[in-house]
Amino acid sequence: MASRPTLDDAQSAARELLVMAARDATGEEMAAVLVRLGGSTRKGQVDANLLLAEVFAGILEDECPVIWCTTEGVPDVHALAEIAHDPGEAHRYVALKVADGQELSLAEAKARIARRSSATDLSMLYLRYRRLDPEQLAAFIDDASKQTPVMADHVWGSLWVACATVRAMAAYRAAIEAID
Repeated sequence: MASRPTLDDAQSAARELLVMAARDATGEEMAAVLVRLGGSTRKGQVDANLLLAEVFAGILEDECPVIWCTTEGVPDVHALAEIAHDPGEAHRYVALKVADGQELSLAEAKARIARRSSATDLSMLYLRYRRLDPEQLAAFIDDASKQTPVMADHVWGSLWVACATVRAMAAYRAAIEAID
C-alpha cells in the first residue's frame, strides 16, 4: 500500500484475517494481508498494526459474551488465550515450522510464545484504557510503544486470537443448539 493505511483498510484486513483463522490459513497468506495493508516499511507496518488493534478491540467489545469479560466489562484476553493455546504448543509450533521447511529451535518458539504472553498483558491494558479511560488511550499506546516493540507488533495479534476464539465458540454453541 503506497499511502498510510486507513481504518477502512484495517477493517477489511481484519475481516479477511478472521476468515483465514476460521479456515486455518498459512502464515504466508496472513503475512500477505499484512504487507498489503501496511506496505514494506517499518512505519507502515506499525501504523497498520495499531489500526488492526483498534479494529479487533472494537469487534471484541461488540461480540464477546459477558461470561468472558472481567468485572469491569473488559473482554478477558487472558482467558480467551488459554482456550486458544495449550502447554504443548511450543513443540507443535516447531514441528509446523520444520514441516514448512523453516529452521526454528524450541528456544525460539518459546521466546515467540513469551512475546505473545506479553502482548496478551498489553492487550488487556489496551482494552481497559479503551473502555474505562479512553482519553488516556493515546498516551498509553505511546508509552507502551516506547518501552517495547510488542505494543506495535503483537497486540493486534493477541486481540485477533481473542476475536477468532469468541467467534469459534459462538459457532460451536450455534451448532450445538441446532442439534438440540
